[in-house]
Amino acid sequence: MKKIGGLLALLLAFLTTAPTFAVVKPTTDFYVNDYAEVLSEETEQYIVEQSAKLADATKAQIVVVTVKSLEAQDLESYSTELFRSFGIGDKQQNNGLLMLLALEERQSRIEVGYGLEGALPDAKTGRIQDEYMIPFFKDNNFDEGILNGYKALYLEVANEYGYDASSAEAPIEAAKDNDYSEISSSLFSLKIFATLSVLFTYIKSKRGRIICFIVLELLTVMITLSAISGGGLLVWAGLLMLGIGTIINAIATYLYIPTGDGSSLGGFSGGGFSGGGFSGGSSGGFSGGGGSSGGGGSSRGF
Repeated sequence: MKKIGGLLALLLAFLTTAPTFAVVKPTTDFYVNDYAEVLSEETEQYIVEQSAKLADATKAQIVVVTVKSLEAQDLESYSTELFRSFGIGDKQQNNGLLMLLALEERQSRIEVGYGLEGALPDAKTGRIQDEYMIPFFKDNNFDEGILNGYKALYLEVANEYGYDASSAEAPIEAAKDNDYSEISSSLFSLKIFATLSVLFTYIKSKRGRIICFIVLELLTVMITLSAISGGGLLVWAGLLMLGIGTIINAIATYLYIPTGDGSSLGGFSGGGFSGGGFSGGSSGGFSGGGGSSGGGGSSRGF
């Protein structure tokens, strides 16, 4: 009976114990932990110095971590565990930010503490990665990508606390792989072409016109998808909505195309899409303030 009780106790302990990960430990600089060895000395020094000033004034802490590999661990779980292990941000305000780069997996993540989720929602941290970091990462320019993203996040935090960031450098928006405005314009032109193609065909049955239109609409979406790569989750979700919306509009419109039986021409509208941080100190001996994260933030692959 005692043996059974002992086994049950061990099983219960196993089931109720949260999983832990072999995350890296903070360096003496705390704010810069370049385990993947991709950052220059100048970048490290800039991040540490600027972060120290910000932390002293606001208690917000921004930490940069690069690792060679996640060792088969999930990016989000690893990031959350790393954030809590470092204790990033003030314990009461939970105003920490973590920028994580996993080199082998070619993934990055910005993890946001509870206290900064209002200023840095998931969509904004995603856009910061898309506009200021990912284009550099794709060219294996990790030093510039990290520094540029850091500058953008630093300004966001400074603005949230009304901190004078005049000594900080502004980020540079990298050239995008794709110009979404041009894609949108091309998409609109293709939709007009698709509509005219159907209107001036000699397909007499409504069913035939609907099928023809849907095919053209799907081709339009496929062309757009092929033009976009690495646009982020919001872009792909927007394109999915675009595809569904245009098909519904196609059916609604072409059920009322004039066919000689008194029906009238309806209208249609297209869909759209949208794309979707850190603090520190001067050199030596820094540590976290005991902050925590609830998993807010965004991840990107490159």
